Amino acid sequence: MNQTKAGATRAGRYAWYVVFLLTLAYAVSLLDRWIITLLVDPIKTDLGISDTQMGILMGWAFAIFYLGLGIPMGWLADRVNRRNLIAVCIGLWCVMTAACGLSRNFGQIFLARLGVGIGEAALTPAANSLLSDYFPRSQQSTAISIFNMGVSAGMGIAYLCGGLVVAWANQVAPTELPVVGSLAPWQVTFLIVGIPGLLLAAMMLTVKEPIRSGQVALDGGDAKPSLTGAFKYVLKRRRAYLTLALGMATSPLIGYSWLWLPTVFQRAYDVPTTQFAFIYGIVLLTGGPLGAIMAGKISERLYRRGHPDANYITARGALWVMIVVSTAIPLSPSPWLALALLFPATVAGAMTTAAGAAANVFAAPGQYRAQITSFYVLTISLIGLGIGPPLVGWLNDNVFTGDDGVRFSVAFVSGVVCSALTALMFFGRDAYRQAVVDLEQATAET
Repeated sequence: MNQTKAGATRAGRYAWYVVFLLTLAYAVSLLDRWIITLLVDPIKTDLGISDTQMGILMGWAFAIFYLGLGIPMGWLADRVNRRNLIAVCIGLWCVMTAACGLSRNFGQIFLARLGVGIGEAALTPAANSLLSDYFPRSQQSTAISIFNMGVSAGMGIAYLCGGLVVAWANQVAPTELPVVGSLAPWQVTFLIVGIPGLLLAAMMLTVKEPIRSGQVALDGGDAKPSLTGAFKYVLKRRRAYLTLALGMATSPLIGYSWLWLPTVFQRAYDVPTTQFAFIYGIVLLTGGPLGAIMAGKISERLYRRGHPDANYITARGALWVMIVVSTAIPLSPSPWLALALLFPATVAGAMTTAAGAAANVFAAPGQYRAQITSFYVLTISLIGLGIGPPLVGWLNDNVFTGDDGVRFSVAFVSGVVCSALTALMFFGRDAYRQAVVDLEQATAET
């Protein structure tokens, strides 16, 4: 196993190369995960499946293993070569994305989406752990924030590509390929976004596995990476971790409820899906990176000024901005104002994602980083995916039943449900700060 020691004071250029590769991997994962959301109609038409089946493909077909294997993958990442684990998983999800494009019926594409979820389950816990060992604490917030730029970059490319494909699908004939046969434009799209990722998997093998840092004995235990030890560590600090995870669930809850946003713009503002996809794709590719970088820089400045809970402060503040703007978007009196508000909402959303992920890692001992990241991702994803899209749908059918009722349903999720979750973070800041202080003191003593 090749190993390298992280810099003691400032990370060098090689560490930033690792950040670049992992950020690119995150972007590819989001692209492969989300591209299906803008290919709904052609997939339904060609495969002859229902809205319910399409919803299963977009949601639980991916989420079953993505969420179910998160903690086992975190356990594995705390024990094995993280570089190799990430490379293998990138290869797996890219192959399975391409397999979606070769599918001829619901069962085949369902199995392919399961495979995408299996591959992507390891990336976030392994990458956060890896980055924490490449950077000193004074730079970890920025490194992890830049890594989280991959979320908006991947979604932005997905919206841009998806919008173009929807338009393309109405103009071109199926593509004929050797052995494979005739492929519809949506199938070719899956191949285009899936196959190039195999090169990225190979590039990951150029990354050196760093020496694990920050492994300290706490709570009367030892410094070995165990699932029991990780549970005990989080349980003892449950006020800090629970309020952080529940509050940060606001970000994916808004994000997943925004699966309905193209519908909002189509029904309430008469903006075609292809036009919305192009505009929102540009917004994601610009506002997302800006927000992630801002989160890292603000958190680092607060940390240098003596705030050990700097990431927590940044995340909580950005969440409130995100809530206010996200609630205003579907209630806007004009489509142009709604489209304009997408930018500040995206910037704030990227800030919350980046700062929240950094806050979670910042309070975790080295031997538990990947596992605690898995706990965090599981919690926020279950709330976001499990509540967001179905709650909006239920409100559409039972409460806001007008032609444009979806706008009020989306606003309710952002303004009411998410405000309640974010308010919980006011009760956890002191506990979180103490958890970081205790960890830093224990690390300094080793």
